[in-house]
Amino acid sequence: MINKILNITQIAKKIDQQTHYNNTLPLLLQILDKTKNGYKLKLGNNIIEARSTKELQIGKNYLATIKENKNGEIIISNLVNRPRILEVIKDSTLKFEINELKEIFKDSKFMQNLEQNLEQKISIANSKDDFLFLTHSLIALNKKIINLIIKDRNKEAVLQIKKGIKDKVEFSAIFNNLGIINGSIYGNQTLVIKTQFNHIKKILESNIKKLEGYENFDEIHILYDEDIEILFDLYGDNILDIEI
Repeated sequence: MINKILNITQIAKKIDQQTHYNNTLPLLLQILDKTKNGYKLKLGNNIIEARSTKELQIGKNYLATIKENKNGEIIISNLVNRPRILEVIKDSTLKFEINELKEIFKDSKFMQNLEQNLEQKISIANSKDDFLFLTHSLIALNKKIINLIIKDRNKEAVLQIKKGIKDKVEFSAIFNNLGIINGSIYGNQTLVIKTQFNHIKKILESNIKKLEGYENFDEIHILYDEDIEILFDLYGDNILDIEI
């Protein structure tokens, strides 16, 4: 069942990396300052000013859908907090490639080996961020939640997996350009995926048949839900719903 989650994550990571989705993927915004008429924002290499119906936090990073209307005005909607965990994992000493994880998960002692690996790396952590990530990952593991960094070229994603009651497994994947994608697999027969952005929902729907073992599921549901949260919040982020 965990291999199914890794396959879903692999599809999502390919979407996260592909350039031809750039016009529909959420973009990263940083709130620089408050102005007389709204907020000064950093969008890529550009500085723009926009209004907000809700208060934004200065210095905070958000993901948002960006469009230009017929009057040439920039419309920013579906604004959600970018999970802070993505900002602190760059230099982590515990990263895996998906194919590497597929092999590691075959070991029945994976959880035990991961715990030992975390304890060892905590003792030699090379930065405060790395120490906190490793420590929180160990706390998560004690709650039966696996917390991993998946590396692929120059981008990282976070994957969390939790074994639920009976045959249910939950997962949460956190991407640079896709935001949070949550999911549940029930008895290898029903797959439910939730995403924060409606555009991402549509992209996943068009790619789901690429999932290995797709035909073995009796039901697959891909849902749009702005309010999803990761399984284990290392840094206390809350998701917002703001339009500016």
